[in-house]
Amino acid sequence: MVENGGLQQEQGIKEARELAKAYESIAGRMNGFMFRCRNDEQYTMLVLVGMVEMITGYAQKDLLYNRKTSYVSLIHPDDVPKVDTAIEKGIKARKNWAVDYRIICFNGKEMWVNEHGGAVYNQEGQVEYLEGVVVDISDRLQEIERRKSMEQVGELSKKIIKETKNILHLLQALKTLGLNARLEAGRAGEAGKGFSVIADQVKELAKETGTSAQSINDLIAELEKRLKDASEQ
Repeated sequence: MVENGGLQQEQGIKEARELAKAYESIAGRMNGFMFRCRNDEQYTMLVLVGMVEMITGYAQKDLLYNRKTSYVSLIHPDDVPKVDTAIEKGIKARKNWAVDYRIICFNGKEMWVNEHGGAVYNQEGQVEYLEGVVVDISDRLQEIERRKSMEQVGELSKKIIKETKNILHLLQALKTLGLNARLEAGRAGEAGKGFSVIADQVKELAKETGTSAQSINDLIAELEKRLKDASEQ
């Protein structure tokens, strides 16, 4: 019996280690870590599995039981109320919560993470633990910002194109005016020579400016096309 008990214990330890490895592997694939913590002000970590050090810069052992620092101290001060509120609402509704927030890593840099979690209740219905998953979402947010920036540039380009078209219309009108002025100067004979010179200058200026404006219009149209193509990739 003792021998069988020892074998069962050894088998249980082996299975626990295999389970821990499985959790570690799963957490690694999702670029984050799994946690179980107390429902206290520090969110005292009891279990941490996954890419804890890669994301936070702290070793797992340093965060467990607040050995060197607490998890709540990693959360950006401006985001702590948001995290607290999300967890409180989840507990009150007995539902899972999801919240994005910043953590301050060991090197002082900020990193955006997403937390999906839920409460574990005891037989009396009281919260015993909080558990969930924390995932690095920095790349996702950067991509969102990149797309947003491209959309803004695209909108700006549209406005510039519209304004440039207006300029082209005005320049066309100016060119026509210059041509009419030249004709009128010709009819006026010698007395209209000075007027003719001015008309020529107006016409030349309109021609040069019109060419430049058209080039700008073409370039911006190409820029808008490239931005649209990039956003669809």
